Amino acid sequence: MAYLSFGTQKGGYETDGRMIQTGFLDSNRLAVAPDGSFELFLGARPHDGNWVPMEPATNALVVRQTFLDRKAEAPAELSIERIDGDPKAVPPVLGAERLQAGLMRAAGFVESTARIFADWAQGYGGHVNALPPADQAVCQAAGGDPNIFYYHSCWALADDEALVVEVDRVPACEFWNFQINNYWMESLDYRYHDICLNKHRARLDANGGVTVILSARDPGLPNWLETAGHHNGTMCWRWVGAAQPVHPRTRVVKLESLRETA
Repeated sequence: MAYLSFGTQKGGYETDGRMIQTGFLDSNRLAVAPDGSFELFLGARPHDGNWVPMEPATNALVVRQTFLDRKAEAPAELSIERIDGDPKAVPPVLGAERLQAGLMRAAGFVESTARIFADWAQGYGGHVNALPPADQAVCQAAGGDPNIFYYHSCWALADDEALVVEVDRVPACEFWNFQINNYWMESLDYRYHDICLNKHRARLDANGGVTVILSARDPGLPNWLETAGHHNGTMCWRWVGAAQPVHPRTRVVKLESLRETA
């Protein structure tokens, strides 16, 4: 895989919509054995080797695996084990009050998560078919990876239109991708449609730049992504580990004008 990271977090979408990082370790700093195996420790007390800090309020562990070619790369096989505490301790009884509290937290998570992403998508309406840099502080407060520079926006296209996204020169980075989503910021169906382009699949131009085309029909040009039956949605561009991000430019054109140049 291209990139692997582990982050501990505190907070929750069901409370104030924030997931604050309490510890982080990525594959660049991960000590790995010759056979490819590794062991890391999560905890509040420092530990030799691969240590991901926690705080008393830490309540989540987020693992990100990023692939260049999912069909050719093997995912990391992970397991987790508690190594301290009393193994004979009896968990508290699941009484009515505890069950109710758990159900309310679950319901709050569903409601708040939907509201957060709907609010984000609505906010993108101010720059339809553009890709300005996202507010990086907001992305990090929501649990984003500190190595990622994010661009979030929305798109809306007629069947005879295409969105052209251009980057003059792709910066040196561990990974980058461009992904097409629905209104709720969920990936479109990648099983049957090309809705994502990354560092591995993209065809660069002679100057090291890249042009990506989003449209309902194939223009016969490289780096085409499909709207997959949608007329609008959201989109995300990520630079992972870029020292200096390069901002994409966008323009909407008639699809036929692109076919004329193909």
